[in-house]
Amino acid sequence: MKELNKPNDEVAPEEAGIRGSVMEDTRPPQEDTPALVEWLLRRYFVTGWDNQFVERLELILKRDVDGNLLPQGKMFRMERKGVTVTAASQDGKTTMVVQVFKRLFDDGFTDTKCGKHIAYCRLRGDATVKSVCMDLCRTTGYYNFPSKLTRAEAHELATHRLRLAGVKILVIDEAHNLLGKNEPVNLFLKTLAQDSGGFSVILIGTPKVREFVYERSENMEMAERYLDLPLLPFERPQTVALINGAVERLARDAGVDLAPSIRFDPYFGDRIYDGCRGSLGRCMFLIAMATVRALEEGGDTVDIEDFKRIFDLKYLHYNPDNPFNISDWASRAGAAMIDDAASSKSVKTAKPKRKRGRSRKNSGAAA
Repeated sequence: MKELNKPNDEVAPEEAGIRGSVMEDTRPPQEDTPALVEWLLRRYFVTGWDNQFVERLELILKRDVDGNLLPQGKMFRMERKGVTVTAASQDGKTTMVVQVFKRLFDDGFTDTKCGKHIAYCRLRGDATVKSVCMDLCRTTGYYNFPSKLTRAEAHELATHRLRLAGVKILVIDEAHNLLGKNEPVNLFLKTLAQDSGGFSVILIGTPKVREFVYERSENMEMAERYLDLPLLPFERPQTVALINGAVERLARDAGVDLAPSIRFDPYFGDRIYDGCRGSLGRCMFLIAMATVRALEEGGDTVDIEDFKRIFDLKYLHYNPDNPFNISDWASRAGAAMIDDAASSKSVKTAKPKRKRGRSRKNSGAAA
């Protein structure tokens, strides 16, 4: 298997079992803060999930004469196969799928426009088979629907428009929004892959989708068409290693230093892990937003207060215990924090922090 990840000790040590790297993307100049912020929020760290997905793509997609994957599905008895990618909400499944496809094929698809060979559709909460077909038509630039369009007609029209556009792969995100509505989901997902013009379909959703496809006897035939990929959580040491690497790399990418409150806290990665309850997607979002906050406030360091503030604003509904309250987290975790003498010595040798544009400790202004 051709792996996407590359050894990079700065992101995740090899001994952690997950080697990380970041997507190639030209860094804006330091003085262009808005562009730099957008660039930082696009940063992506490869994990073992990426390679698990590629393994399945290697089974269902064609290759060229050099062995490289092509954005076109293999034919298996007059139909193509797909993949079902499932994980809890906010765990990072959509980002992983999109990044893998862009890395492999450099396809310009977006959430509103299909690319050269890939179409992406995020299902709304009130999605029906008909609305999904109409949304797929819209990705090809078609908007003039008949006033009394039936579900069957919408399906036929979507298939026709996608074929005209050269689309070979369909990514259907938030697939769980289509379930439980007395809709012919089974038939819809089967027929997308059938016939000589069928598509390779990638379903993304919560574990509810996995239960629907693989654990219901009436869907056994459909289950044969989709390879199963549940994104199982990594072991804690692996995830913490990836978190620590991301903290260091994003700070360096942002052109800021890590404050002593982070650099000399041996449990800082554990704080992030515990606060986000092991959710990799939430961990990466928290790291990125804390780094961006430091950059936008004009400081030259990112410190624990940045993480504490972002956690207060974003994740207290998810976990009411903010892990960046130093004494509370340390006592609960039983962690032995570094002694005062070592910290004081390190602080003396650290370069002075640049004063930020806005006070955080003496004002009630939001970040």
